[in-house]
Amino acid sequence: MRKIVIILLLIFVSLFSLTCKRHSPAKEFSFNDIYFYAIQEDVSKIIESINSINIDSLTADQREIKEKYNSRFMTCTEKFDFKTNDSLIINVLTIFHNYWTSVLMKKESMGAAGEKYGLLLMNFINSYNQRNEEISKNKLNMDNLMSVLSNLLKQNGYYSRIDKTGNIMDLIIWTKQSKETYTITIADTLVNVPVVFIDSTVTTGWEGYATFGHFYPGGWTSADTLYCIKKDYDINSEKFRVSYLTHETQHLLDAKTYSGCSGWLAEYRAKLAELSSAENTVYNLIDAFIKGSKNDSLLTHPFAEYKLIGDLSKDIFKEGFVTDRQKWDKVPFQEINMTSEKLLRQNSNTLTKK
Repeated sequence: MRKIVIILLLIFVSLFSLTCKRHSPAKEFSFNDIYFYAIQEDVSKIIESINSINIDSLTADQREIKEKYNSRFMTCTEKFDFKTNDSLIINVLTIFHNYWTSVLMKKESMGAAGEKYGLLLMNFINSYNQRNEEISKNKLNMDNLMSVLSNLLKQNGYYSRIDKTGNIMDLIIWTKQSKETYTITIADTLVNVPVVFIDSTVTTGWEGYATFGHFYPGGWTSADTLYCIKKDYDINSEKFRVSYLTHETQHLLDAKTYSGCSGWLAEYRAKLAELSSAENTVYNLIDAFIKGSKNDSLLTHPFAEYKLIGDLSKDIFKEGFVTDRQKWDKVPFQEINMTSEKLLRQNSNTLTKK
């Protein structure tokens, strides 16, 4: 009888241990990394985490962050400052804000939310400007909306980028821009790159919305031109030269040179290009990539960072995934440069040229 009791106790302990492990988070929540969590396209996890913490244990800053997130994403009671009286912008952004809230809070699937808010957007456009050609609701999709909305904004004096950032349809709007050409050497190639500098942003997209302006796309590429939000960069800094120019030019060259180089793979290569050139900023880049990484191939930037840190760790430390910043700080930046360049070259050999 005693033997049976002991066996039952051991079974209970084992099951309890497995249950705890199953429900334990892979990474402990930290307010310091809250905006990294946000750009992983899941604000619902932030809401769940911050509301599970006893408010008495929070600092004043943390309480403010909690209040902001709950007001914007949980209770939807935020009185958003659009900083304009233009009804076109207010109505369009309200629809996008509701769409972003829905997908970031996992209220609806990407497809269902895209269809729902796409229809609302098209209905608004048709009511706003009867001169626009009516688009059949049966044929409505986000591809239609890109051109329709972009043209409407252009007619009203706005520039825009309407495209996906990660898996979420994005909207960035600005009112002023200028253009300059830079000469940059990348992959032993001298390239003249036109850069459009953006001033006076109206919205910085879903990442800015999800992080209260702390993170958002600082730049992107079109077929032959780079776009840069000017206020985010000192053009004499390594951040501009490497994290903007080198990163985005790598995208430009890859799109022209290789077939199928998109998604997380494109970001993986552009981030390797950054690390192959960075000196003063190399360790901060490593730190940011570690914090932003996530093993989910559906998340473009986080998965690229996960793959990059994993590959660098294997080559430099002979370990799977090193997250200890102090260990990285002991590696000469030249070694990180050379290893990143090597990994980029190895990856190029696996791609199909156009």
